[in-house]
Amino acid sequence: MLRVTQTKNALLDGATIAEDLYTTPKDCEEGFESLELPGKNPKKLSPRSTFLRAGVLTTVRGSAYMEYGNTKVMAIVAPPHELMRATARRMNMGVINCFVNFAAFATGELESVPEREKHLGSMLSKALEPVVCRTEFLNFQLDIRVLILDDDGCLLSTAINCCGVALVECGISTYDLVTASTACIYRDNVFLNPTAKEEELLRKHRGGHALAGSENSSSTTTGAPQEHGLITTASMDTFDQLAQCQQCGYLSPGTYVKLLDYTLAINKSLRQIIRRVLTARIKEQHELDVREKAESALEDQRLAEIIERLGRQGLDEFIQSTIKEDPFVKR
Repeated sequence: MLRVTQTKNALLDGATIAEDLYTTPKDCEEGFESLELPGKNPKKLSPRSTFLRAGVLTTVRGSAYMEYGNTKVMAIVAPPHELMRATARRMNMGVINCFVNFAAFATGELESVPEREKHLGSMLSKALEPVVCRTEFLNFQLDIRVLILDDDGCLLSTAINCCGVALVECGISTYDLVTASTACIYRDNVFLNPTAKEEELLRKHRGGHALAGSENSSSTTTGAPQEHGLITTASMDTFDQLAQCQQCGYLSPGTYVKLLDYTLAINKSLRQIIRRVLTARIKEQHELDVREKAESALEDQRLAEIIERLGRQGLDEFIQSTIKEDPFVKR
């Protein structure tokens, strides 16, 4: 449901469109009924339609752009630089700073943008710290900037994947390729790669709106609480390690392990996509290097011929041989 509100913010000044999908228990019920229910045990453990490109910006050393369904993210990585004197302190590992910014058209909830930017930046830093070889740049800091162009769910996992590709493009030493994915459960239905609509439904569930008036409301008040939650997992498959695992909502241990296995399976598929993209990028860069070397060799050969002619003919004769008459000038 869309409603127009008058807001004062740093992004826009005036009337803006604010998205509040579920405001009443009836809206929650109608929103859930409009979803395509995948079932309790989904069999297709595959990522969304994905577009990934490394080196999209020529003005920086490391950059990447990723589209994960309708979610669009761009990441920029700058080379490490020394800590400022005001904040410098002796450390045995480098510092990673992640800065997230939403485009003005990325989301309709402009009031919550500053809080979400701060939260996503903190989660990104925690996910990338185990991946980067921070022992190689002591007393230095690495700045990673992420621009959110569109948000249609799986925002944190998409940003982690995009930042991992940008780190490799920048030449930063990493222990492994990092991949991340998201899964959630609501009313015994497991949603892989949830959309913004499904995530909003879970958020309202945590606020207590979705339980009111539902079919299972009587059972939740008398028995165990209904399982509902979201899990985002970032993993390094080579070492079988988790870089980050974030959970919100209520999940039993069995459900938690099941969602974790689903996300790890999706991460393996994403890893193959990222490997192909990086391999194609390396081949493209190699072809450019070979072409530049060939052009440089031709220039060196041409310069050597000119020097040889100059030494054989002399300066005056060489200048006269290089001067050509204008064919349009009458003699």
